[in-house]
Amino acid sequence: MSVKTYPFDVRHKDVWYIALPTAFAFVTEPLLGIADTTIVGRLGEVDLLGGLLLGGLVFDFMFAFFYFLRMSVTGLTAQAFGARDEAKQTAQLARGLVIGLGAGLLILLLGGPIAQFAKVVYGASDAVNAAFEQYFFIRLFAAPFALMNFVLAGWFLGRGQSLTALALQAGLNLTNIILSYVLVFQFDLGIAGVAWGTVIATLIFMVIGVFVAIHTLGGFSQLARRLHEANLLDRAEIKKLLSLSSNILLRSVTINAVFSFFAREGAQAGDLYLATNGILLHFLMIASFFLDGLAAASEQLCGKAVGARWRPAFFSAIKLSSLSGFVLSGCLSVIFILYGPLLIDFMTTSDVVRQTARDFLWLAALAPVFGVLAFVLDGVFAGAAMGTDMRNGMFLSALAFLAIWAVAVPLFGIYGLWLALHGFFIARSVIFLWLLMRRVPSLFSEQPPEREAA
Repeated sequence: MSVKTYPFDVRHKDVWYIALPTAFAFVTEPLLGIADTTIVGRLGEVDLLGGLLLGGLVFDFMFAFFYFLRMSVTGLTAQAFGARDEAKQTAQLARGLVIGLGAGLLILLLGGPIAQFAKVVYGASDAVNAAFEQYFFIRLFAAPFALMNFVLAGWFLGRGQSLTALALQAGLNLTNIILSYVLVFQFDLGIAGVAWGTVIATLIFMVIGVFVAIHTLGGFSQLARRLHEANLLDRAEIKKLLSLSSNILLRSVTINAVFSFFAREGAQAGDLYLATNGILLHFLMIASFFLDGLAAASEQLCGKAVGARWRPAFFSAIKLSSLSGFVLSGCLSVIFILYGPLLIDFMTTSDVVRQTARDFLWLAALAPVFGVLAFVLDGVFAGAAMGTDMRNGMFLSALAFLAIWAVAVPLFGIYGLWLALHGFFIARSVIFLWLLMRRVPSLFSEQPPEREAA
C-alpha cells in the first residue's frame, strides 16, 4: 500500500515569508534588554543596574537551555502540518505547553539554589546582590509563562504562521517596556517594577497566544475533538518529542561551549583581544538574527515536506534557503566591511581597541558567509526530527574546532582563533551535509515514485 503524499511547491517568497518576520522577532529581544537597562540606569543607582544585568544574565542562561522547546515543537508541528493531520498538530501544542509549564514550575522550585549559585559565581558586591535578589525572585514567576510562550512561537512557526509569531513576540516586548516604565516611574517600584513588568507582560501574551491558537484550531469544541482524536498519552509521540528535545539541548550546549571557549581564549590573549573580540562578536550577533530566520524557514518547510512525504519540496527548501542565505550574508559582509569601522568607533573610544578591531574586522565580516549552511542545516535537521544526527554532527564539529585551534593558534595567534571559529562553521556544513545525504533515503523511503494528486 502506497503512502499518501501532499505535493506542494517551495518558492523564494515562501522562504522569506517565514524568514523575515522570524528575524524581526529575534531582533526585538536585545531591544528589550536595552530598554530595561535604560529604565533602571536612569534611576542613577549603580547597584540597581548591576543587579538587573546580573539577573538578565542568569535568566538568559536558564532560558537558553529550554530553547529546544521552540525548535522541537516547530519541527514536529511542521511535519503534522505537512501531513494535514490536525489532531497531531493540536497534540504537539498541548504536549509542548504541558512540558513548558512543568519546566517553568521546576525553575520556580529551584529559584533559591539558582540565585545562591549565581551570587557565588559572579561574586558581586552585597548591594548588587541585594538588587539582584529583588529582581530575580519577582521575575522568577514569569518562568512558566515564558517557556509556554516558546512553545506557542514554535507551534505557530511550524504551521507557517510567522506573522502571528512576530506579532505575539513584538507585542510582548513592547508591552513589557511600557509596563516597566510605568511601574518604575509612575509607581516608584524601582527595579521591582521592571521585574513585575516582565511577569505581567509574559502572562498576558501567553494567554493571548493560547486563545489565538484555539481560534486557529476552530474554537474550543474543535480543540476538544482533536485532543480526543490525538491521544495525548501516545508513548511513541511523547518519546519522539522528548528525544528530539534532548538532542537539540545537547546541540545547544555544545555551541555555547565552543563560543565560551572562544571568549576564554580571547581573554587569555590579553585585555586588548578580549575587548576586540567582544566588539566583533556583535557583528556575528547581528548576522545571526537574519540567519536564524532562514533556519526557521528551512525547519518549517523541510518539516512540512517530510510530513507531506514530498521529496522535491524538501530539496527545494534547502536550495532556496541556502541561496537566500548566501545572498543575505554576502550583503551583510559588504555592509560590515564598509560601515564596520563606524560601528566600532561608536562602541569604544579606545584608539588601540579601535585599530585592533579594524585589523580583525574582515574575519568577523566573512563569518556569516561561512555560517550560512550551518544555520540552514540546523533548521533542516530540526524540521526532519533528525535529533540524533544533529547532536552527533555538532559534537564532531566541536572536535574539528578544537583540532584547528590546536594547530592554528600556535602558528597565527589570535588570527588562528578566528580561523578555528570559521572552521567550526565549515565543519558543521560539511558534516551535516554528509549526515543528511545518508538519511534522506530513509526519510522518504515509502514515498511512491509518481506524483499523486493532493
